[in-house]
Amino acid sequence: MDKRLLNVSLLGLAFMFVFTAFQTMGNIEKTILKSIQNDYPSFTGDGYTSLSIIYIVFALCNWISPSIVSFAGSRIAMFIGSCCYTMFLVSFLWPTTFLLYFMSAIIGFGASVIWTGQGAYLTLNSDSSTMSRNSGIFWALLQMSMFLGNTFVFFVLHDKNHLDESTRTLVFTVLIAVCFLGTLLFLLLRSPVSSEGTENERGETLSPIQEIKNSLSLFLTEDMCLLNMSFFFTGLHLSFYSGVYSSSIGFTTTMGTNSKQLVGLSGILIGVGEILGGFLFSILGKKSSDNNIESKGFSHSAVVALGFIINIVAYGLIFINLPDDSPFGDTTAKSFIEPK
Repeated sequence: MDKRLLNVSLLGLAFMFVFTAFQTMGNIEKTILKSIQNDYPSFTGDGYTSLSIIYIVFALCNWISPSIVSFAGSRIAMFIGSCCYTMFLVSFLWPTTFLLYFMSAIIGFGASVIWTGQGAYLTLNSDSSTMSRNSGIFWALLQMSMFLGNTFVFFVLHDKNHLDESTRTLVFTVLIAVCFLGTLLFLLLRSPVSSEGTENERGETLSPIQEIKNSLSLFLTEDMCLLNMSFFFTGLHLSFYSGVYSSSIGFTTTMGTNSKQLVGLSGILIGVGEILGGFLFSILGKKSSDNNIESKGFSHSAVVALGFIINIVAYGLIFINLPDDSPFGDTTAKSFIEPK
């Protein structure tokens, strides 16, 4: 097998295991922490606050992560980042409010480093002729994470109206083990291989100040200013489906006695949607780059418009189905229709 293809495949597997653990935890974190609060009233940690800290620190640390990756190399940077994910999951075995929020900040830093390292490593193992293929392989493996982790949660939460301590410990232990396995896989990554077959661990090394200046210059370009609007929406969308939506389903008790199990089912279907959506839009995106097919109606604008319409329909259905107070705790209320 081509060394660069092997590197990319191993990279995708490592991310699949790490994010099987993290995305599953993010999907059920609010529900899990609510059950801990019911058992231990002194615990006041909140899932939404935790996720907010994660993404705030993530956003801020993205300004310095290129310097860290440039100094340490992409492989070491990704290993450090994955260790932060494992530490975050381990902290749930000893639930304290301070530890939850502190580790949320740690994983925010780890996220900035691991994703910057991923971009650098993937680029160093690709050229213009293989970038699309390598990106497709990586994202195909990554998108399996939501499906795999929540399938486990779906079966574990069967007939569970309350997530007792033994159930929580089982979930935490399995997710920690999966994340740890992904962390170990990062140690197996080999140095990036250039198109000439030579090893190339780092790109051009710049000072931290110069890295930040370059990032600011890029951020203020016209194209990036336009893209920032879509990035902002994408961030809101990710926050909603990865932490709020499934929790809202779990708290809507009128959906049946197994509403907590539906948290896992929701995550499974989100994962399936990511896989099918990625496959569909990759086909449309590929066609949009072909001028002969573009004349038949496929264009980048059409792909974006289709994604927008799908989102609006989905949010509209969620709005009429889930009660207003469902994101915050168990509720028997209903929205415009009976929740189903």
